[in-house]
Amino acid sequence: MKIILLIVCMFITACSSMTVSEKETKRSELDKMAAKAIAGLVEKDAAIQQELDDSLGYAVANMKLTKVPIVGAGGGEGVVFIKAGEKKIYFTVSRFDLGGGWGVRSYKALMVFNSQEVLDNWQDGKWEFQAGAEASAGTASAEGSSSGLAQGFTIHVLSDGGASATVTARVIRVRVNRELTDN
Repeated sequence: MKIILLIVCMFITACSSMTVSEKETKRSELDKMAAKAIAGLVEKDAAIQQELDDSLGYAVANMKLTKVPIVGAGGGEGVVFIKAGEKKIYFTVSRFDLGGGWGVRSYKALMVFNSQEVLDNWQDGKWEFQAGAEASAGTASAEGSSSGLAQGFTIHVLSDGGASATVTARVIRVRVNRELTDN
C-alpha cells in the first residue's frame, strides 16, 4: 500500500512541474507586469525613477486582496530585480489580515531596496508582521503601515481597481518561486 501511495505522489509531483516553454511565458508575463507597473508609478511621480536608479534593487508584485469584516486574505506574485549581477528572482506572496474592514482590491506594489540586509532578508522569505490602514476606490488608494517606520526600503502602490477600507494587523510571507528562478 505504501508503495502505491509513493508512486501516486511521485506521479502527481512530476505532473505539476512546468515545461520550459511555460516557465519562459510566465517569466515574461511577470517581467512585463513589472515594467508596466513601474511605468505607471513613474508617470504619477517622476521622483520614483531616481529612487530606482539609486537603489540596490527592487521588487514588483501583482496583488489581490479580499477583506470581510474580521478576516482578509490575499496573495500575488512578482519579480525581484537585484542590480548586483543583474539577477532576477521570481516569488509568490501570501497575506493574512485580522481586523476591521471590508472590500476587494487589486494593486501593484513596488518595493525599492536601499539596504543590503533588508534585501537579503526579503529574498529569504521572512515573515513580516505589520499593522496598517488602507483605503481604495477604483485606481485611487492611500495606505499607511508600521513597515513604513523601517529603514532600508520604500513601498509605492499602484491601484488597479476595487474598493476597500481596512485597519488590520497583517502577516505577509514572501517565498521564492524556485521553479521560475534560475539558481
